[in-house]
Amino acid sequence: MRKSKLVVAFPVYNGARTLEQSLQCIADQDFKDFRAIIVENKSTDNTLEVARAFCRKDPRFEIVENSRHLNALDNFANAITLASERGEYFCLRACDDLSSPDYLSKLLAALEAQPSKLLAAGATERIDGDRVRLMIPNSNIFDFAKKIAIGQLPRNLTFPAEWLYGVFRSDGATEILLRRWPELGRAWCAASYTIAEFVIRDLATYVEGPAYHFFVGSGSEKIYGAKTLRDKLQQRWIYTMGCYRLRHKLPPMSWYARWRFWLMCWNDARRKTGYYILGRL
Repeated sequence: MRKSKLVVAFPVYNGARTLEQSLQCIADQDFKDFRAIIVENKSTDNTLEVARAFCRKDPRFEIVENSRHLNALDNFANAITLASERGEYFCLRACDDLSSPDYLSKLLAALEAQPSKLLAAGATERIDGDRVRLMIPNSNIFDFAKKIAIGQLPRNLTFPAEWLYGVFRSDGATEILLRRWPELGRAWCAASYTIAEFVIRDLATYVEGPAYHFFVGSGSEKIYGAKTLRDKLQQRWIYTMGCYRLRHKLPPMSWYARWRFWLMCWNDARRKTGYYILGRL
């Protein structure tokens, strides 16, 4: 099967209320040569009917129905697999989020211009009612290997978790995503944890201009976050060590640099998970 240039995958469960708007946002992108798949996860509302109606009016969209309901981690992994098999590049999309009209075109162009990069992402507009907060990466996260060599490690890896919804190069990015995505064992912070490898290994590029529009209020922390002190500590430890192991994919570093790197990973795990065991120290 000949691959499409770009595939957009919508892993969706009970998203009938917002799905049509999110699909239309992709249909209206200034990049037109894409294929979109709606990965329907046995919804109990009328998500499937909304999806079918949209596919009838835009043949670029199709539905893939899961044979059984999958948990959030498995459903996203399924969407990644389906999208990467069908496209040279792919993009994931939540059923309740939007983006600027130039989102696909600008991110795809950035990857085509930089063959060494596996992920292109823009800023995130986090929308909470009438409040809009622009989230951009800190410049100190780029050229990570060079910074380690000169001892200029950042305290944290400051980038939006919504980079998970950027554009990926199927050849190279898929292996990282499918390996790293389930390692935390829960959906909370899986996006930040997964994207951390792309940042640490200098495989991500930031594109100024296009923006992902994330609507606050899904309550994902309450649904997927750790509840007990023991679970919170365990999640932070898994996050920390999963990032620290990436030192093996970096140039050799001194024991002091390794210690600094571990501290950065620990601090980053604390900020990204929000599990401040002893307060915000």
